[in-house]
Amino acid sequence: MAQISSSERRDNALPNDATEVDRRESSDGSRALVVARDLRERTLRSKQRRRWLLAAIVLTCVALAVAWGALVERPRYVAETRFSVRGSSPEQASGGGTTSLLSSGSGGSAGIGFVDGFAVNDFLKSRDCMLQLSKSLPLRKMLGVDAKASVEELYRAYSRAVSVKFFMVEQENSISVDAFSPEDSRRMAQGLLTLAQQFVERMDTQGVQNALDVDARQLQSAQVQASSAANALAAWSAAHHDVDPAAQATLVMNMISQLEQELNTARINYEKVLAFGNPDHPMLQPAQMQVAALERQLAEARQRLAGGHNSEAARLRTYSQLKNAQSFADSSLTAARDAYQQSYREATRLRRYLSVIVQPVATDVPNSPDLWLLALEGLLVGLGVAAMTSLGLSLTRRT
Repeated sequence: MAQISSSERRDNALPNDATEVDRRESSDGSRALVVARDLRERTLRSKQRRRWLLAAIVLTCVALAVAWGALVERPRYVAETRFSVRGSSPEQASGGGTTSLLSSGSGGSAGIGFVDGFAVNDFLKSRDCMLQLSKSLPLRKMLGVDAKASVEELYRAYSRAVSVKFFMVEQENSISVDAFSPEDSRRMAQGLLTLAQQFVERMDTQGVQNALDVDARQLQSAQVQASSAANALAAWSAAHHDVDPAAQATLVMNMISQLEQELNTARINYEKVLAFGNPDHPMLQPAQMQVAALERQLAEARQRLAGGHNSEAARLRTYSQLKNAQSFADSSLTAARDAYQQSYREATRLRRYLSVIVQPVATDVPNSPDLWLLALEGLLVGLGVAAMTSLGLSLTRRT
């Protein structure tokens, strides 16, 4: 009985030991589960805090950007004007109804529209234009630049405030000015439009002057030559007391012809007297003296006509040279005048002018700062900062 009871006790003891083992295993599993749950909760809380931190960073950037635009940044107003540089083409000026292939719709040639349009565009962007504008407007005050600031700082503010564009298809220039008040933007746009008009006028004047310079120099030279030739001829006439040597030569030739006729008549009379054969004839000596006198006068007349350097022929030669020089100078002067007038007409047909399409009118609603755009920019910056912060936290946790 004792043995049976002892064996029964052992048999009864085996189930109790198994229960203890099961109890221990269940307690260990519960502890691991608790630890896993704690780890999961801490991880979730960490992720939640990270999300809140990243969201706070993004919202802070957005709020700062909007606050900057609403409280710090001054509103700016825009005024815009449009114009084009035009000019009549040679085909339209001379041909009337003919139109150039590249001519623009308003009658200006495409060459003038392109070249001068780009020239005006570059001028309006230059420092020279800015300095000219500052002489007529308080540009530093309008752009919010300190009075003691350098010209380079003023030019940077001018470049930010003034936008000049050239549209090649339409051949139009556009000026957009933004300032801190509608009146300032309108005045700046109007001032730039005035400077553009003056620049086009200077280009046109210089272009016409360049086109006429060569012909003007030729005309001036022809005038000097004509004046010199006329003065030389007048000086010769005054020195020789002879206005028309050709008339004088004709007069001498007529006198020689008359003397020759009278000499022939006298010689005939003298031969008739000699035919009487009386050396003491009362008409013989007078007839002889008349022939001798006529021969002497005829010799003097011929000497006067072509006898020496002061003869009528020599004087007529010098006079003819001077007269031909004057005629050539006068014809050259006439041709130079005609060429200059022709060049002037052609140059004036290519006159440039500025055609205003849109007068500068300022907006009454500020175009900047744009709060929605600033909010978007702040959102993008916030996302970037949040991404960098998240990456930094991840690296910190791994280390």
